[in-house]
Amino acid sequence: MQNKFTNYFLVLFSALFLLSSCSDNDDNGTPIAFTTTEYQTTYEVTIGEAIIINPEISNLDETVKFQWLKDGVEVAQTQELNLLTETAEAFTLRFIAISGTNSIERSYEIKISDPYALYFRARTDLSSAFISKVMQYLPAPGQFINTGLGTPESADKIVGGKTGTVSLGAWGGYVIFTFDHTIENKLDDKDFVVYGNAFNGGSEPGIVEVSFDSNGNGIADDVWYELAGSNYTNERTIKNYEVTYTNPGEYKDVPWTDNKGSNDVVAVNSYHTQNYYPLFASNLTELVFKGTRVFPVINEGRYVSIDALAWGYADNYDADYSTYGGNVMDINWAVDNSGKAVKLKGIDFVRVYTATQYNGGAIGEISTEVKGAADLSMLK
Repeated sequence: MQNKFTNYFLVLFSALFLLSSCSDNDDNGTPIAFTTTEYQTTYEVTIGEAIIINPEISNLDETVKFQWLKDGVEVAQTQELNLLTETAEAFTLRFIAISGTNSIERSYEIKISDPYALYFRARTDLSSAFISKVMQYLPAPGQFINTGLGTPESADKIVGGKTGTVSLGAWGGYVIFTFDHTIENKLDDKDFVVYGNAFNGGSEPGIVEVSFDSNGNGIADDVWYELAGSNYTNERTIKNYEVTYTNPGEYKDVPWTDNKGSNDVVAVNSYHTQNYYPLFASNLTELVFKGTRVFPVINEGRYVSIDALAWGYADNYDADYSTYGGNVMDINWAVDNSGKAVKLKGIDFVRVYTATQYNGGAIGEISTEVKGAADLSMLK
């Protein structure tokens, strides 16, 4: 009898032990591990770029915890790191994944460089104060387009001085240009001037944007920042404005629609009888422009006159225009897409675009004109 009970308890104990062992194995599971032993150990970026690292791990479940340490200080608790860089520095990143009593980790060496230190183009004795190259010219439709003031050839004439003139057409039409050096941001002074053909009662304001060649490739493919002029915060100013112009295929009013539900035309007049749509554009069906639209005071009557905006726009007869023969610009006015001020040490590219949409009857559409631009520090 004793042997029977002894055997019974032995069987029961063995079953419980086996069940416990299976349960322990199920809880622990297969240990987490990196899917490969080879990985990128160093990252070199410039200020403003994000450091994105996503270590691949096998046998993950919802209980796994993650930790990223920057020189010992925690910066994230996710598997993927997306760390925005703000200062030039070098540091070590340590990644840890923990599952129960099992943990794995890796280290990464990070170097963040200041793009200005890498790509700032200093002035030399041979540097010119004026535009060295027109990077792109894409006007909106207008009465001067495809004629003397509205061709790629006329755009090239604003290089090297301030005697040429190029028309940007209706709202959104633009020109992008550069200099043979980086224009340095003088913190307590204006930095460059954009020449136009404005006069008292004849302002055709253009918005100015700036960009630094942060990737050093010599192409204007970097982030653009608007110089927030006096009307940037005006209640009538429209941000994120968009207009689509359609090619009529002949001398005819050019229709447009915008993203606010409005539509109208760039009206032709009897003084200019060519097609007003830019026939040198890559898209000969339609053109889409995006940006900010401002509303200067327009005095309608027998003759239309346009009052100047207070400051910060090209081809705009403001208080400083007669002194400089153009509009002085301060790089410190730069803002990002959200309207936040940004600190730029210098700029390589400038874009000017027509900021107003208006048909002026006999005078045609409001169209910003540019005659050139110059580094102010080289004119003093």
